[in-house]
Amino acid sequence: MKAVIGSSIGRKIVGALLAIYLLTYGLTAAVVYTGVHRSLLESAEGGLAQVADLKYQRLCNRMDELATDLTAWAQLEVMNDLVSGDVDRRIGTTLEALQRLYGLAGGIYAFDAGGTLIADADGDDGAPPRGTRLPAAWTVTAHGVTFFDKHRNPLGGGDVVALAIPIFGSFAPDYRVGTLVIALPWTMVETLLSGVEPRTVLVRRPPHPAVLSSAADPDMDRESHITGRSVQRDGLLRSWQVVVSQPMSAVTRPLRRVALELALLGILLAVPIFAFVRWMGRRLTAPIMELTRAVRVIADTDQLDIQVPVTSQDELGFLARSFNRMTASLRNARAERDRSMRDLEHLNLTLEGKVADRTAELEAAVTAQRRLISDISHEIKSPLARLSMALGLARRQVEPQAPRHFDRMEREIAAVAALASELLTLARLEGAAAGLHRAPVDLPELLRAIIADAAYERPDRQGDLALAVAPELPDGGVLPGNADLLRRAIENVIRNALFYTTAGVPVTVTLAAPAGNTPAGLSLTVADRGPGVSDDAIGQLFDPFYRADPARARDTGGTGIGLTICKRVVELHGGTVRATHNRPTGLVVEITLPFSRNTPQN
Repeated sequence: MKAVIGSSIGRKIVGALLAIYLLTYGLTAAVVYTGVHRSLLESAEGGLAQVADLKYQRLCNRMDELATDLTAWAQLEVMNDLVSGDVDRRIGTTLEALQRLYGLAGGIYAFDAGGTLIADADGDDGAPPRGTRLPAAWTVTAHGVTFFDKHRNPLGGGDVVALAIPIFGSFAPDYRVGTLVIALPWTMVETLLSGVEPRTVLVRRPPHPAVLSSAADPDMDRESHITGRSVQRDGLLRSWQVVVSQPMSAVTRPLRRVALELALLGILLAVPIFAFVRWMGRRLTAPIMELTRAVRVIADTDQLDIQVPVTSQDELGFLARSFNRMTASLRNARAERDRSMRDLEHLNLTLEGKVADRTAELEAAVTAQRRLISDISHEIKSPLARLSMALGLARRQVEPQAPRHFDRMEREIAAVAALASELLTLARLEGAAAGLHRAPVDLPELLRAIIADAAYERPDRQGDLALAVAPELPDGGVLPGNADLLRRAIENVIRNALFYTTAGVPVTVTLAAPAGNTPAGLSLTVADRGPGVSDDAIGQLFDPFYRADPARARDTGGTGIGLTICKRVVELHGGTVRATHNRPTGLVVEITLPFSRNTPQN
């Protein structure tokens, strides 16, 4: 199919329209065929159901007639002789006359009240002997006629159906004198079912379902059949149902002619449709082929001055005009692109040189800064250590008034040493993000140790320090981090709070989970009730060498780098630190540490 259609647009249009036609006609033919098929089946089923109903009605009528006759016979005056045992055999003569008159093929039996056979009309051959007992299968308890379904004749051979009725004496309507039974051979029932239908089945309904009689071709079971069932009616045969079936092939045989006619009609309609579609395809694809030729020329030669002729004012003409405008726009765009590329190349060379220069300058500045801080720290610590040793020796060799000056000198030396240590720590933290050693840190336990050390160093402020740990912390307050750096950062905040407050001013350390939609972690706050800082100074507390009160910082020995180190350590752990006012007076420093192991790059 693909080889016949090919790659041409015209052929594709023809193929598409033919496919639409075939699909549409095929669906229509299928609907027609299905409708005819369903109509035939429904008609056949309805006809078979009528036949089954007629056969069932014939059986019911026959049984109702026999029940009416049996009721009339039980009321005959002669039936009173059952009390005396039918000494003069009037009952037997009457039964034989009734059998001949009504042409009954079965037997008629009269039993007395004790269940003993008194008279019968079963013919001369095979008649049961007198004194035979009433079979249990024919026991009657109702006052009216009782129907006994297909069973083996208890007084002879073969299958029969039986009708039985109790006999009451005319001299005493409530006195039962015996039982009258008609036994009909099953062949009579099958005769009533016979007909020209291919298959007639007599079945018994639940609760004791069974196939009572079947007349069918044995090979017919191998095929699918259409069946019709009789309508159930009240009466003696309410448990029976007649089922008539017919092979489906006999019903659907006319469908072959319908299918052939639909196929011929489809072929006759396809010829003119194919011719029209082919002509329309060529007419529609001519402008498209012209566009295709122009596009191929542009692709092969890269020439954008190609123009296609406009032959109509419809959509294809609009497409041709749009193509011509597009080629003109492409020519202008190519010229503009060439100019832009030249400008970009020149600008790129200039920017690359500037970026390289600025990068080299920044790298040199960062390297020089780190080297300067490291060298300053190293150069300060070494002479200060020697000066401290010299002062210790000089204490033993000078006059008694000199120790006061030596103490002063020793304090200055300690301040310079602390500054050098803080500078060295800050220099190391600048490059510590990539190689930061981490381990589980129990933050509540670390806080207790820090506060214990602070209370030992400042025993006069021991009562001012208070630690509050939330009862249920995420992960028990354990998070990944560097215990030494975290201790250094938190110590700086707590010592600042002690240094910038006086004795009796409380300092509260609180550890809890962060509030709101903050990522999982811990929140540590250090709050005091001291004088606090101004609004301008609170945003610069974490800048290096910044002091809110320079005069007081000199008295306390502060270096101005402690909070800077604290901020850098917290950022290395992926957290944040900020300072706020503790209204009405005081300062609050809040540190938030997440549980994530990711840290920002340096």
